[in-house]
Amino acid sequence: MSNKKNNPEIRVKVKDAIELISEIFQAKACSDYEAKTIAERLCGSNLKGHDSHGIVRVPRYVEWMERDWVFPNIESELVIDAGALACLDAKQGFGQVAGERAVDEGIARAKKHGVSVVGLKNSGHLGRIGDWAERAADAGFVSFHFVNVRGSLLVAPFGGTDRRGSTSPLAIGIPSKGKEHIILDMATSTVAEGKVMVAQKGGKPLPQGALIDSLGNLTINPEVMYGKISDDEVPDSENGSGAITAFGLHKGSGINFMMEMLGGALTGSGVSAGIDDKEKRKFANGMLSIYISVEKMVDLDYFSKEVQSYADFVRASPASDKNGKVLIPGDKEIITNNDRLANGLPVAPIVWENIKQTAEKLNVKNLFRFKEAIN
Repeated sequence: MSNKKNNPEIRVKVKDAIELISEIFQAKACSDYEAKTIAERLCGSNLKGHDSHGIVRVPRYVEWMERDWVFPNIESELVIDAGALACLDAKQGFGQVAGERAVDEGIARAKKHGVSVVGLKNSGHLGRIGDWAERAADAGFVSFHFVNVRGSLLVAPFGGTDRRGSTSPLAIGIPSKGKEHIILDMATSTVAEGKVMVAQKGGKPLPQGALIDSLGNLTINPEVMYGKISDDEVPDSENGSGAITAFGLHKGSGINFMMEMLGGALTGSGVSAGIDDKEKRKFANGMLSIYISVEKMVDLDYFSKEVQSYADFVRASPASDKNGKVLIPGDKEIITNNDRLANGLPVAPIVWENIKQTAEKLNVKNLFRFKEAIN
């Protein structure tokens, strides 16, 4: 394998990546459906440019299974069934599957009531939260998704230097009739933790000020999160003393805090940590989602016209960069998706090597089938 400094990026065929990752999770006792769902959603994150929630996580998912942090083939349980209100317990099953069921539950209830609120607790990593906003938009629903990460202390509060919160993502989806949906999908930290993993593995560098060390110095060095590790090690945030910063100073830090209240406390999944905790809480995602039926709220043609008119109005703003253009939420993902479908997923060589090493340890057969790159 070429050194990552000499070969900073390879292009992996989407089909190859899905096939290999599916076989990895089949080897870990996931059903064919679950394994393929995990693989497709991880690759889908890379396709949209959210590499932090993509295939870089495969070795970590496998490690979590071995630690009993996530279990294969778990069916979510409906624990609250109250008309427009529902809550599901994922029971530490894979979030890619639990997320689909939670969204479908929300859509079905909003079709009946015009609006629904659905909690999901004790879920394995839910992946790219924009997936769930897109799924709702496909069915014609506006949706909001508030997520926290129990047991994951990664983010420093504004004015602080140590970890007190999770990356706590937020997604909002607006369906657009006859057009691509408008999807806002963001961590409430400066970057998602997966982006720190990508940078640590030789991928895209972090933006300035994304991390803070224990002395309060802003940095972009992933070692403050993971310590010094070798190329074949899985990054473990427990080994670092620094933290990720919240986006937008005190405003972003305030939103980050509220995600713990909504995704963690209100769903019953639990906040990332508590003042009296004696032991680290078990990792899980909590998600509170709100679904609104557009057609029961407003005339569909009017809504579609207003959405498109304003989107075009914003895009028409003169760009501050003479070589750039103004984008609205979701535009960048659409552009990236089209490029990567045609040209493959750009992956740091060490990331692809780590995935293949994981496959080898699980005795996935015929690894030679998976070519390394597309020219």
